[in-house]
Amino acid sequence: MKNRLAILVSTGLASLLLAACESTTQGVAPGLDTQNPETGVKRIDPAPESKSFAHETKDVFRAAEYSQGPASLPNAKRISLRLGQVVEVYRANIIPGGEREMAFYLPVEARAVVQVLIESRGVTKTYFLKAIGPGDTVGGVVERRWLNSGGFDANSVADEARIQQAVRAAPFLISVTR
Repeated sequence: MKNRLAILVSTGLASLLLAACESTTQGVAPGLDTQNPETGVKRIDPAPESKSFAHETKDVFRAAEYSQGPASLPNAKRISLRLGQVVEVYRANIIPGGEREMAFYLPVEARAVVQVLIESRGVTKTYFLKAIGPGDTVGGVVERRWLNSGGFDANSVADEARIQQAVRAAPFLISVTR
């Protein structure tokens, strides 16, 4: 009886110790917050579209209208890479009974530009992006349960719709240059 109690207590203490060692927060990699989106490449906006308002005499001048492209999304994280460069983008934790497990997702068309690399250590998964081709693409953080066992494709058409909605809500705009 005392041996069982001692084993139970020691197992409980060991699990508390292991849980205390890992961070319980999931989120964007710390290095991305400090990355300057203006490094090396300057964005050139298109010329404004001019309009004529002959029927209105009061207000002749109108503000120029620019088309909103993906680079103008206010909630987007921007990642600039060079070919061959690897950067950490997301950390996720697997804690039973805790928050839902999240994963970094790239659509099929993005996989010609960047590759997702996953490192697992204990209850923490770290997601890295490796630039493999020049171009611009988008990715995002989604719930892991929406992805198949490989972790790269959607389970079903309904999960694909959920993934697309999550990526649109908080996109990662990825740009790879030579």
